[in-house]
Amino acid sequence: MELALPVPLDGAFTYSVPVELAGARTLQPGLRVRAPWGARTMTGVIVAVRDAPPADFPADRIRPLSAVLEETPAVEAPVLEMVRWTASYYQAPLGEVMRCALPPGSNQEPKRRRRAAIAAAPAWEARPRVTNLNSSQRAALAAIEDGADCRPLLLHGVTGSGKTAVYIAAIAAALARGESALLLVPEIGLTPALFADFEAAFPGLVAVLHSGLAEGERTRHWQRLRSGEARVAIGTRSAVFAPVQKLGLILVDEEHDASFKQQEAPRYHGRDLAVLRAKLTRARIVLGSATPSLESFAHARAGKYRLFTIAERVEQRPLPAVRLVDMGAEFRRSAEEAQPGRRRGEHEELLSAELRAAIEDRLQRGQQSLLLINRRGFAPVVLCRACGASVMCRDCSLALTYHKRAARLLCHLCGYSVEPPKTCPACGSEHLYFVGSGSEKVEETLVALWPMARIARLDRDTARSRRHFEQTLAKFRAGALDILVGTQMIAKGHDLPGVTLVGVLHADLGLAFPDFRAAERTFQLLTQVAGRAGRGAEPGEVLLQVIHAGHYAVEAAVTGDFAAFYEKEANFRRWLHYPPFAALAVAQLRHRDYDRVLAYATQAGQFLREHAAAYPAIRILGPSPALLARAKNAYRFQFLFKAESRRSLHALLAELRAFARARNFPATALTLDVDPLNL
Repeated sequence: MELALPVPLDGAFTYSVPVELAGARTLQPGLRVRAPWGARTMTGVIVAVRDAPPADFPADRIRPLSAVLEETPAVEAPVLEMVRWTASYYQAPLGEVMRCALPPGSNQEPKRRRRAAIAAAPAWEARPRVTNLNSSQRAALAAIEDGADCRPLLLHGVTGSGKTAVYIAAIAAALARGESALLLVPEIGLTPALFADFEAAFPGLVAVLHSGLAEGERTRHWQRLRSGEARVAIGTRSAVFAPVQKLGLILVDEEHDASFKQQEAPRYHGRDLAVLRAKLTRARIVLGSATPSLESFAHARAGKYRLFTIAERVEQRPLPAVRLVDMGAEFRRSAEEAQPGRRRGEHEELLSAELRAAIEDRLQRGQQSLLLINRRGFAPVVLCRACGASVMCRDCSLALTYHKRAARLLCHLCGYSVEPPKTCPACGSEHLYFVGSGSEKVEETLVALWPMARIARLDRDTARSRRHFEQTLAKFRAGALDILVGTQMIAKGHDLPGVTLVGVLHADLGLAFPDFRAAERTFQLLTQVAGRAGRGAEPGEVLLQVIHAGHYAVEAAVTGDFAAFYEKEANFRRWLHYPPFAALAVAQLRHRDYDRVLAYATQAGQFLREHAAAYPAIRILGPSPALLARAKNAYRFQFLFKAESRRSLHALLAELRAFARARNFPATALTLDVDPLNL
């Protein structure tokens, strides 16, 4: 018997079946069992049934199973195959991937698992169901229903084009065929409104799966799907493993979103696994977005995916008018017009005169404004005027961010926090000052300018609980707030019909980030947040405040020209051998001791140099310090692999893992990220 166990080790583990268990039931792959592991007992999943132990495995070392936990497999055959593929492709331990496919708390026997309380969630007013699709929506539905073409469908619809109505119609058609459906969304915050819409359309048939639910609530939804009681699953990336019965349709909303990529082991991409699951189950699959990823659009250009475009909004509503505000010119003009001795106010540094006037106009007209600044806190950097040093995290090579309301400096990577120092930790000077601005500072500025306005902020600091996030969005959608300011969590997917003004502060800030995806992320963020404006009866306006006008990503966001952006960005990627025109992987060495991680990186580098000739289609860069050379109290060195052949890349990575095991690297010393989104 071969088991997958939730341990960070490769492969499956061999166990024997005692006589008392062998005759009690038919043992088959996918069943959960209890098995000894050292001095403990763990829950594992059968992945293979053998008639005899492996020839090279001593029989006296094979331990017997302790118990079989169920009659029918918790992990059915297509999901089990997907788990195996994921472990192989992403170079991840099989047991760690298997955990994604199991119900919550499955490392305990079901009888002993405590039932968690289910927190009450704010009630959401389901949007009126669109039953009369327009011609573009009907054509999109027909493309989804085309059973003669089994390729994935990339649904490129502009913001406000009514993709959700198309999804509902497609699910209704799937249910009529006796099939079930799975909808993946990138963020937990998108699920309440969608759940309300889909529950209204399909009463009693909808289940929700994401990490924000209490364990008991997640278990209940998981079991409803497994039993077939629920036939429509809505969830974040891990829901791709959900036990949906008779799966006939998979929808991936906002398919471009980076949140579909798991950043901790196992580092899978939920969108790509959705495509795989559709192939394994012969289900239709739709990838929807107003700003498709370059990878998906390249697949469509190459004919691997089908492409359908919805170019207009529902009810012929106009797309918002988008304008740039050059803050460099704004600063120069205000300096020239300033009276002698007058200092510019902080509100002038944050909000241009044009944006302030636009907000004032909306307040006078009883309309809503949405302001985006993609940076948390009050000030991103605390700097010493004397020596120029910034106050850094104790455990990461990252500057601490000042949070004024909490009166703390916080690391946004590891969570370390400390009171603001009175003097510079580097030189002892008292001349410390706060540099830059974040969402907290913008909120304070808005309150000072418009004290009578109803203003709220949504970022990771204020949205600590799912309930608060949902309540704030529900209030804003209901018209109980005038201005909402926040980070990127407010930028995508939300239908806010009262918003007629969107302002983006530091709109080109992301372009300075040292990553080849910076332009794509900037274009996507600006286009998505612009799409929140003008979704109701009144037309929308968008003001993008930039420091350096002229970048093609910003210009394309102004015109809404995705094709123009793709052509320029694709040329850049092609020249430098980046995805979608090459396969990438990152191998990272980590350890708290600098000398040890340097030794590991040196050994790995020597191994890769010796084997490079066998892999001429792979370019190996490194070892070099990671972009964040120290994170969560661990020093980090990394290698970057650029490959023309995925097969060669996976073979080399497998050899590197085997080398690390042979050299007795700690289990956590080497991490691999296949198809990374962050370098």
